[in-house]
Amino acid sequence: MLCAEPPIVYTVDIETAAVTGTESGLALRLENGDDRCQGRVEVLYRDSGTVCDDGWDTNDANAVCRQLGCGWAVSAPTNAWFGQGSGQTVLDDVSCSGHESLSCHHSGWLLPMCRHSEDAGVICSGGRRITQAPSGVGTTHRRTESDLGLRLVNGDNRCQGRVEVLYRGSWGTVCDDGWDTNDANVVCRQLGCGWAVSAPTNARFGQGSGQIVLDDVSCSGQESYLWSCRHSGWLSHNCGHSEDAGVICSGRESDLALRLVNGGNRCQGRVEVLYGGSWGTVCDDGWDTNDANVVCRQLGCGWAVSAPTNARFGQGSGQIVLDDVSCSGQESYLWSCRHRGWLSHNCGHHEDAGVICSGGPQDHSSTFWGTESDLALRLVNGGDRCQGRVEVLYRGSWGTVCDDYWDTNDANVVCRQLGCGWAVSAPTNAWFGQGSGQIVLDDVSCSGQESYLWSCRHRGWLSHNCGHHEDAGVICSAVTNSSTPWPGTESDLALRLVNGGDRCQGRVEVLYRGSWGTVCDDYWDTNDANVVCRQLGCGWAVSAPTNAWFGQGSGQIVLDDVSCSGQESYLWSCRHRGWLSHNCGHHEDAGVICSAVTNSSTPWPGTESDLALRLVNGGDRCQGRVEVLYRGSWGTVCDDYWDTNDANVVCRQLGCGWAVSAPTNAWFGQGSGQIVLDDVSCSGQESYLWSCRHRGWLSHNCGHHEDAGVICSGGLQDHSSTFWGTESDLALRLVDGGDRCQGRVEVLYRGSWGTVCDDSWDTNDANVVCRQLGCGWAVSAPTNAWFAAVLNSTHRPASQYQSTARPDVGLRLVNSNTSHRCAGRVEVYHSGTWGTVCDDSWDLRDAEVVCRQLECGYAVSALGGAYFGAGSGPITLDNVECSGTESMLWQCRNTGWFFHNCNHHEDAAVICSGRYTTTPCCELPEGEAWRQPLSVSPGGHTVLHKGLCSLHHWQFHFVLTVGYSCGGFLSQPSGQFSSPLYPGNYPNNARCTWDIEVHNNYHVTVVFRDVQLENGCNYDYIEVFDGPYHSSPLIARICNGMSGSFTSSSNFMAVRFISDGSITRKGFHAEYYSSPSNDSAKLLCLQNYMQAVVSRRYLQSLGYVARDLIIPGWSGSYQCQSQITPSEVIFTIPYLGCGTVKQVDNDTITYSNFLKAAVSSGIIKRKKDLNIHISCRMLQDTWVDTMYIANDTIEFKEIQYGNFDVNISFYTSSSFSYPVTSSPYYVDLNQELYLQAELRHPDASLALFVDTCVTSPYYSDFTSLTYDLIRSGCVKDETYRSYSQPSPRIVRFKFNSYHFLNRFPSVYLKCKMVVCRAYDYSSRCYRGCVVRSKRELGSYQEKVDVILGPVQLQAPEKRSLGRGSPSDLTAHRVPAP
Repeated sequence: MLCAEPPIVYTVDIETAAVTGTESGLALRLENGDDRCQGRVEVLYRDSGTVCDDGWDTNDANAVCRQLGCGWAVSAPTNAWFGQGSGQTVLDDVSCSGHESLSCHHSGWLLPMCRHSEDAGVICSGGRRITQAPSGVGTTHRRTESDLGLRLVNGDNRCQGRVEVLYRGSWGTVCDDGWDTNDANVVCRQLGCGWAVSAPTNARFGQGSGQIVLDDVSCSGQESYLWSCRHSGWLSHNCGHSEDAGVICSGRESDLALRLVNGGNRCQGRVEVLYGGSWGTVCDDGWDTNDANVVCRQLGCGWAVSAPTNARFGQGSGQIVLDDVSCSGQESYLWSCRHRGWLSHNCGHHEDAGVICSGGPQDHSSTFWGTESDLALRLVNGGDRCQGRVEVLYRGSWGTVCDDYWDTNDANVVCRQLGCGWAVSAPTNAWFGQGSGQIVLDDVSCSGQESYLWSCRHRGWLSHNCGHHEDAGVICSAVTNSSTPWPGTESDLALRLVNGGDRCQGRVEVLYRGSWGTVCDDYWDTNDANVVCRQLGCGWAVSAPTNAWFGQGSGQIVLDDVSCSGQESYLWSCRHRGWLSHNCGHHEDAGVICSAVTNSSTPWPGTESDLALRLVNGGDRCQGRVEVLYRGSWGTVCDDYWDTNDANVVCRQLGCGWAVSAPTNAWFGQGSGQIVLDDVSCSGQESYLWSCRHRGWLSHNCGHHEDAGVICSGGLQDHSSTFWGTESDLALRLVDGGDRCQGRVEVLYRGSWGTVCDDSWDTNDANVVCRQLGCGWAVSAPTNAWFAAVLNSTHRPASQYQSTARPDVGLRLVNSNTSHRCAGRVEVYHSGTWGTVCDDSWDLRDAEVVCRQLECGYAVSALGGAYFGAGSGPITLDNVECSGTESMLWQCRNTGWFFHNCNHHEDAAVICSGRYTTTPCCELPEGEAWRQPLSVSPGGHTVLHKGLCSLHHWQFHFVLTVGYSCGGFLSQPSGQFSSPLYPGNYPNNARCTWDIEVHNNYHVTVVFRDVQLENGCNYDYIEVFDGPYHSSPLIARICNGMSGSFTSSSNFMAVRFISDGSITRKGFHAEYYSSPSNDSAKLLCLQNYMQAVVSRRYLQSLGYVARDLIIPGWSGSYQCQSQITPSEVIFTIPYLGCGTVKQVDNDTITYSNFLKAAVSSGIIKRKKDLNIHISCRMLQDTWVDTMYIANDTIEFKEIQYGNFDVNISFYTSSSFSYPVTSSPYYVDLNQELYLQAELRHPDASLALFVDTCVTSPYYSDFTSLTYDLIRSGCVKDETYRSYSQPSPRIVRFKFNSYHFLNRFPSVYLKCKMVVCRAYDYSSRCYRGCVVRSKRELGSYQEKVDVILGPVQLQAPEKRSLGRGSPSDLTAHRVPAP
């Protein structure tokens, strides 16, 4: 049997040789076009050859155009558009990103399987427009737009109908495979018919005749012509005319109109749209300020102040024209936004949307400002109207704009608004002189697409922290006075490289204001150098030398902090610090070496002629200490950040295969001479080691005891060597795990079994082990000798926890209460002494590493400011930055041993969750003796005070759990969990719940492998539930000695573990994974409707066709009919329509319906009726999506879970009229704060209740340091007050900021909301304060959690809040804890 070898991916670089490395080896040209910038693509490779058009697109064509200096790609013709070539087809399957100098992926040189009828072509923008077919092109090829036509037929007017294309003189249809509104939009725009309302399929406008011209059309929606979209090729299809595509366009804008009514003036009111000759309303589903902004701009009414819902301006009459409107905010017309379709909705007029625009009331005493007629913009003091200081007319006076965050995006908006082209520069620091009067705007942040400067995000009118020395300026491209000395015009700027031997290498100098100056090397890299090389026509950057490599310049330093993307046309177009603004000396002058350098004898870093690489002292040429020949002498490489990526580059450069290892710490002995490179950081793809990012030649902070080494796969041939050999000498096993697929990793090396250290050990490593042993994939990668260590190392004192790799290093936590080793100041033992860690950059990820290293569980808090008191001795580490997965703290990125800029008042500290101890330090209620409340004061004193700690005037609950982790919320596709303290004995009186929720339309399978509980099944046991445990059926009860697997019928499963107060044993370990459910039918319970999706293949297998499936009794309603696609039948069923039944049972609300496929009535039925039952069951806030199919003996069931959508915002006053827009929200110490929460759902019979609100200084931690405002409906803060509800779905409350901001200057607010039936006085929403008894520790709460903030204490120079849209201060929804 012959096996195909895996495909090999090559790259082609037209600017370097394929084999020899010389430019003469390859060339590129376009043949048989009207000029050199269009034609058939030909590459000179040993002889001239063509390129096959497989996968050919505009990205590939762009690379060709840019390389030839022909601009960009206008088109990428295929099928030998420019005639068939001759000779070889050189390349196939070319795949460019579009930014290469044609360094693109391809299938290999001279390997194509193509004919010349597939020769690729290119038309570049730098060429002349094609007016006729190129010479030699036959009639089989597509010509210009004049040969093609487009029309819609068989519709009510010219803007709807079946799509037909004129091709080769005949009209043909388009197949509907993949046809959508993006494609339809192109058709509508091309025909001048507005935009696409719908993209019907399945020959909705009748079947056409003749040829099917296009298939698999895939448009982005921005193309000018339908045939410019990606498609399968002319006349290439797999369709019949039953699949002819159609389009319904909106028609001309003159058929549509927009108005606001019932609001007192034309700029506020109920939104109404003129459609089909009648005015209709817009439903408020999903309605927000983005939608309202489009309305305001379209009507010339400024911007949106508010987007009221629930018929705020009264209920309209007539039709509801639009629903589910979703605008980006940049559209020109409301109907250009995404929506559900004209006249398609599931609303009533009580949901009519409204808008309040800034251009409404003209009374300046109003809290919001007026229309564009009240505002104006100008540029002053710049010589003409298109450059100068930015000034805005606001409330009758001109004021300036502060330059905080001012950039070219902001400047572009100014230029476009003034009709001055685009922004050339965005000067700051009062470049055009200081203004006078008020500073109107600050912190302006534009996307660059806004129509008005004041439409951009900003701090609020007249709110700033600036002086006039920070006035912003703008220079636009339409400046007429070219004699004005300003940065950016090419006529008075120039670039050169000097002192390098030729024009393509040297010190970078810029001509600015008539004098040449240098560029500082801060952040200088190859991206910047590439711009220089391209601008000078010198190819690409080989190197970006720093530290005045080409000698120090003189005169001014013109630019600093240059940061280019690499795509800019001019160096001064890159982001930089500003002209003549720097903090450098000429010893930091930047240089560049370009690829087009002609003087190869010049000694510069990067040419192979004066650089070389070798490995020494390793026994053969493919292993040893890394040495680089630099300026005639061999030197070593420092091992800072040295890893296998770097080693791979070395191995490949030396032809030694790949990297087996990257030894550090002078593994192959210390070198001598200079240390040439340091901080080497390779991606692994570089051709030369010196091409990798590094610190600079001869720049280092190392000694030879840190010399880097490499062991390559191409060495190691001598079996007497100290390194390992072939696979025949090696073996792998897992031991002490109960079976061959779990356990401690051991490797057979030189005849003996040995272990593997867990430094950096993770699931990637474990996956390799599992695959090598034929054991599937990795469920977990345990560390710390989980499967029993070879040497006993359990429970060492904290001061003895040391790295196995560095026996002279240790870690401990220090505090005044010695009984709590898992909380305290972090101290590291190094060089014979204990020292502290500075809190710069200290966060939970760093704390996580500390806790794991000390076997103290997980990180509860990462504290700074010498929280546990100031240490003494040295400060050992600073700027620690961990990913959180490291095994030891010193493996994290840091500034180096004993390098810091701190004092001991910045000592870092950690509070860990702790591990189980058999000696509780305090008495707690029965069943909770394993939980130990610990209150810690800033001075390091520990006070047991019923779990409540008093710090100054601020009280907060601070619980350190030194017991065990019990239960949790598991949301990954697979994972594991175990009883508390496993494999040690579990505690008494445990009540643990694990809630497992995976992706929609997946099932959960849990596998129990090792169950050791108290005998019998009445005392200690495990329960598995098919959903949330309190509302779902029990699948199984698992007792001592049992094992097996259990699968849910949904994407949710709950597992409970119960133990009594007597005997304890080892417990259990379980794994879970997810698998796709049956794809015959799916159900989604969305915010406004149910969506049922049934496979057509499934229906066909039962003898039905798609149109047989209906909602019984509602098949005549357009809203209740199905949408039929080539593969599915889709029903969109409103909760309050199409026969949906609502049932209420205690705290459960169920919406249900069913679908039916029936056979014709008669005496004899040859097939059975099909009934598909669907229901969305709501448990307070949790959607349970249920679907089953009953076909006599066939039953099919699907269940899914989801959540409600609750919006919460701060408001400026108790009127709740204007939401807060600033973020952070700056408030005074004693300020009243007002909040409103709203449930967004079409069912008006639901109610919302505030159960709990707490504050915390940490966005992701609401357990360590919290302050309760209200908990379980019980008010905890004396300033908390609720307001009357305008509707059951809206709650309003307030509180004072003093108690929490007095302790922490910045906090977040987290609230739990409960959803109930409105006016059901037995439900949770109407029971108020509930004093809860002891709860089980499951993580899944039947509530909606939202996080809001941050709220920050206002500094003296800060202003308070702004007003406008709530979108700026976001409420973050999170999974319930």
